[in-house]
Amino acid sequence: MTIVQPRILRTLGALEHLFAAYGEDGTMNFSIAARISGTISESAVTAALAKVQDRHVLLRVSAGWSPDGAHCFMPTERRIPLRVEVAPIANWARIAESEMNRPLLSSDSPLVRGTIVGELGATTLVLTFNHAITDGMGAVLVMREVLTALSGAALPEVPGDARLEERIGLEVPLFHRHSTLSGETTCEDLGGDSAPTSRTTVDSIEIDRDRLAKLLCTARSRDTTLNSMMTAALGNALVNIGDQWRRKPLRVMSPIDLRSGFDIPEHVGLSLSIAITSFERGDTAFWDEVHRVHQQIAKFRDRKMAIWMVGDIAKRCIEDPSYDATRRRVLEHSPFDSIMTNFGVLGMQTHFGDLVVENIWAPALRSVPGQDAVAAATFDGGLSLVHTSVAGTDGLLARLVEIMEGS
Repeated sequence: MTIVQPRILRTLGALEHLFAAYGEDGTMNFSIAARISGTISESAVTAALAKVQDRHVLLRVSAGWSPDGAHCFMPTERRIPLRVEVAPIANWARIAESEMNRPLLSSDSPLVRGTIVGELGATTLVLTFNHAITDGMGAVLVMREVLTALSGAALPEVPGDARLEERIGLEVPLFHRHSTLSGETTCEDLGGDSAPTSRTTVDSIEIDRDRLAKLLCTARSRDTTLNSMMTAALGNALVNIGDQWRRKPLRVMSPIDLRSGFDIPEHVGLSLSIAITSFERGDTAFWDEVHRVHQQIAKFRDRKMAIWMVGDIAKRCIEDPSYDATRRRVLEHSPFDSIMTNFGVLGMQTHFGDLVVENIWAPALRSVPGQDAVAAATFDGGLSLVHTSVAGTDGLLARLVEIMEGS
């Protein structure tokens, strides 16, 4: 009998392996949405998705295991699935909430799906990704290419696939399914694919051009950035409304985009964008907190620090580079309690030929169980804030905006 060996694209990098472990039970998925004027047919969107999928190899994979147990991306011929709903949904957050509560496991293929929802005079397109194959900026690239394909325009050349570690000159261990150490807990003991996940809620607030201009002017007058303001406001808001943060320190992960410093192109994959800031309940004035946050984030912009951060993830896995150990680390500990992801000004035009894009929102992100995620993005002069909650922190966005605008 002939034994058919599974096809393998390549082994996973450290961050890809980590995010695949996050996403094993359906967590660590995210959705990005665009509202387009007029009615877009299912066949047109299906054709555009297929065209973009053919360009990017990571849009044609699942996460699996080689015959010797190494964690790999496995190629698939399956097309990106597209779900169609016809409903007068005025609030796009309900669409994103539905997506966040539909698991997209790391074993699914492909690790991306689409949804279109017909509204009165408009169509909302939602793309949902497993974080193992791309980050938020990669998702923005995919959305831009889909809109370009829908308009009939030509698409630019695509950079080749490469692990993040290869792009910055780091070696990573080979990640395996099971631990070789005796007495180690297995991912099956931790629940595996069937582990239940808590229901996620999604809330959003939009800040128009005039209000955003005032916030930017305030940030400049204080010699800081809107990103530092939002990160400080998020920390303060969580401490103010969350009982758990009155008893222990709070750590907020905020973004810094280091792609240009490492010559990382726009691509479907993972980039470098992380800084971690600690908060404690106290009487620190807001602007003192903003400047402290600004200085803290600046430390993470150093090239050596960035390489250390990625390398540290890999080094922690050297003693036991198994999927089991990674799953246990994810469920028992993570280096932050909340996420602040600011995409800044999206590199996205409002017109793709005759196609008019009315809005693109910051992504909804389902993170590690128990963590809140707040995303921000500026499109066409306005700012959207999206809060994805599994921790019951209702009203967080309203408090965050109140702190910023009241400063």
